[in-house]
Formats: sequence, C-alpha cells, structure tokens
Amino acid sequence: MQLVWLVTAILMTAAYHLVLKATPAAASPFLSLAVTYLIGSGAFFAIYVAMPGPFALRPSLHELNWTALGLAAAVVFLDLAFLMLYRSGFNVSFGQLVTQSCAALVLLVLGVVLFREKLSAANVGGIVLCVAGLWLISRR
Repeated sequence: MQLVWLVTAILMTAAYHLVLKATPAAASPFLSLAVTYLIGSGAFFAIYVAMPGPFALRPSLHELNWTALGLAAAVVFLDLAFLMLYRSGFNVSFGQLVTQSCAALVLLVLGVVLFREKLSAANVGGIVLCVAGLWLISRR
C-alpha cells in the first residue's frame, strides 16, 4: 500500500505543478486558490461524512489541535508561492526540484536538531551531492 501512496504522491505532485503553471495569468491567484480550497474542502468533508462509523463532528473537532491551522497556513502560502513563482517566469522544470532540494536540506537540519535524528556517512554524501546538484542547476 505504501507504494500506491508513493506513486500517487509523485503523480499528483507533477500534476500540481503543471496545473499551477497552466493557471491563466489573467485569473486572480486569490480567487483561483479560494475556489480550489472550496472544492477541496467540500471533497474532504464529503469523504469524512461517507466514512464508515458514526458521524460525530463535534467530538472529532475537539480532537484537532494547532496542527490543522498550521497546515492550512503552510498550504496556503505554499500554493500562493508556487503560483506566483511560475507567474514570474520560473521554469516548471526547476521549480519543484530547487524548492524540494532546499526544503530537504532545511528539514535535514531540523530533523537532527529537533528530533535528534542521526546522520550516516551516506547521508552526508547525499547532502554534498544535493548541494552540488543545486549549484549545477542554478548555473545558466
């Protein structure tokens, strides 16, 4: 099942960036994203209601914490940032690669500092290759 979700994540990441790049320049980015979130929210709520088991909205809402708000903020700014990045002329072929590589490096440091994750020699080698790759990609 993990492979199914991995393939889905890869395909949907590609679709996400292609759709953002193809969003008409004349369309308001804020209205476009608002409609996107309305449709997405409706879809998730419908799935929640359709799931087996009792429908208990109030108790379920009490189980939520700051992470729902934090994720909403991250998603809003992520979508807006990519949309505006592509509108400013950034290549779709490099947008995801550059941002994900840099984010991976930031998460690597945060994982070590906040969660005491360990790095192996192979990890350090991968980091060096990642940084070298970013340098090569950024050259024009």
